[in-house]
Amino acid sequence: MNRKSDPYILAKFDVSGIQSYIFASNRLQENVGASCQVTRILEEFLPDSIKEEIIFPQDYVLDWEKEDRLCILEKENLKAEIVYIGGGNAVVLFRGRQEFEKVSQSLGRKVAENCQGIYLVSAYVEKTELQNFKSDMEELGRNLAGIKADMIRQPVYSPFPVVEQDNMDHQPITRCYKYKKDGSGDKFESYVIKNMTEMRYQKWKTYQWSRHNKDKKMYPMLDKINNYDYPVEMEQLCSKNCENSYIAVVHIDGNGMGRQIQEVLNTETEYAVAVSVLRQKSKEITGIFKNAYRAVLLKLENHTKLLSRDDEERTIFPLRPVILDGDDFTFLCAADLAIPIAAGFLNELSNCQKEENKKITACAGIAFVHSHFPFSEAYHIAEETCSRAKKKWYKERKEKNNCQDSSFLDFCVLKGSEVGGVQKHEEWQMRPYCVTVQNKRVRNDALVYLYDTIKAMEDKWPSNRLHRIYGAMLEGDEQMKLLQKEFLSRKYNIEELIQTDDWRNSSLYDALELRGLCRTELLEDLLNIQEKQVNEKMEFKD
Repeated sequence: MNRKSDPYILAKFDVSGIQSYIFASNRLQENVGASCQVTRILEEFLPDSIKEEIIFPQDYVLDWEKEDRLCILEKENLKAEIVYIGGGNAVVLFRGRQEFEKVSQSLGRKVAENCQGIYLVSAYVEKTELQNFKSDMEELGRNLAGIKADMIRQPVYSPFPVVEQDNMDHQPITRCYKYKKDGSGDKFESYVIKNMTEMRYQKWKTYQWSRHNKDKKMYPMLDKINNYDYPVEMEQLCSKNCENSYIAVVHIDGNGMGRQIQEVLNTETEYAVAVSVLRQKSKEITGIFKNAYRAVLLKLENHTKLLSRDDEERTIFPLRPVILDGDDFTFLCAADLAIPIAAGFLNELSNCQKEENKKITACAGIAFVHSHFPFSEAYHIAEETCSRAKKKWYKERKEKNNCQDSSFLDFCVLKGSEVGGVQKHEEWQMRPYCVTVQNKRVRNDALVYLYDTIKAMEDKWPSNRLHRIYGAMLEGDEQMKLLQKEFLSRKYNIEELIQTDDWRNSSLYDALELRGLCRTELLEDLLNIQEKQVNEKMEFKD
C-alpha cells in the first residue's frame, strides 16, 4: 500500500451525554443497564464495526491491552489499530480515510439503533507521516472540542398526544417486555410484563444480559463465594438501621489522572514509544482500581450479617456498583455502609500498590439521600462533594507536596426535601477527611478522629444529650459554653467527646450529622483502626 496516497488518520470517538443517560431514573436495573450500554459502545460496537468494514482479521488490531507496541507502524497490511480505550473515548489509528469513514458510519448506526439517548462524536487528524504523538493528540482534542460545541443534540422522539407516554420522560410507549421474575422456580414460573419506551427497553435488556454474563469488572473472582450478585431494587439498599430509609450514592475518582497522562505525552513524543507507555499506564490504572474493589469485596465476605441470599441461593452483597471504568467508580449502598466502604476502597487502593512515592490515589464524595430522592440529583451532589475533596488534595499537593499517598473523603447529608446539596455551617465542618493516615493521629482532619467521636457518642452519650449539643451548635458559641457547663455538672464532658478543647476545630458537627449513618465496626475493620489509648494526645503536624 502506498503511504503517500493513503495517509494515516488518527481518530477519536467520544461518547457524550453519559451522566444524563445513566442516571435518568430511580430504577436501579435501568441505571446499571445504561452503564453497561455505555461500556458496550466502545468495547463491543467499535470492534464489531471495524470487523464488519475491514473484514479480514489480519488487517486490524483490536485487543490493544495485549499489545505492547504500535503494530501498524511495523505491518504494512494493517488498516486499523485501536490505540487505547478509556474515560468514555477511544483513539484509533487508520491507514486511509476510507476505512475511517466506513467504521464511523457503522458505529454511528449501532449507537443510534441500540443506545437511544447517547450521542457519539468523532474527530480526526490526517497525517502523511506519524512524527509527534503529543502534537497530534492535542490537535485531535481541539478538533473534538469544536465539534462537540457545535453539535445539535436532537431529542430521541417527538411525543404525540395519541401515543401512551412514560410518566417520567414523556417518551412514547413502544415496547411490551416480558421477563421471568427473580427467584421464580422452574415448576411455577412467574413472569412480569412491563410496557416501556424504546430507551428503557434497551437498558432493561442490557441489564438482564450483563447480569447473566457477569462482567469481570463488576463480578471479580472471590475466594469463598462463587455465586453472588447485587441488589436489584432500590428498597433492598435501605438498611433497617438507617433512619428514614436513607441510602448513599458514592462517587470515587482518581487524583491527577490527566496530569499523569500528560506527563507521558510530554516525556515521549515518538508514536511507537508514547503509545506503548500510554497503554501501560492505562492498564495500570484500570488494574489498580479493579484490585481495590476486589479487596473490599473480600473483606465484606467476612461480615456475614451484612450479606443476604435471594430465592436462588445467591449471596447478595450490600452494595450496587453502577460504574467501574478506569479511575471512575460509582456505587450505591445502605447509608450506614457508605463511609466504611468508600474509605476501605481508598485504603485498599493504597495497599495494593508497592511504589510508595508514585502511588495512584483517589477522592470520594458521598450523598446521603432518601431512597426516593431523584437519583440524577443525588449523583450530581456526590460529584460535587468528590470535587471538594479533590480540591483539598490539589491544595495540599501544591502547598506541601507531601500528599502523594493521601486520599480524601467528603459527604453531604440531605434531610427532608433539601435539593442541591448546598453546604451549611461550613465553619464547623472538619470535612473533607484524610483517609490514608487514619491510624496515625497526627492531623485533626484524619478520618480516624471522626470514627473516635462517633464511637464515643455511641458508647457513652444518650441521644437526647446529643440532640441538645446539635441544637446548641446551631445557636452559636455562647450557647455551647453554657451547655458545656451544664453537662460538666452532670459528669458529661464534651471535651472528652471531641478530644480537644475547641469544638469548632473538631469532628463534632460532622459526627452529629452522621448519627445512625455510619457503621463503626465495619469502618474499624476495613481501615484496621487501632483503639485509641486513654492517655493518647492529639499531635497535629503542619
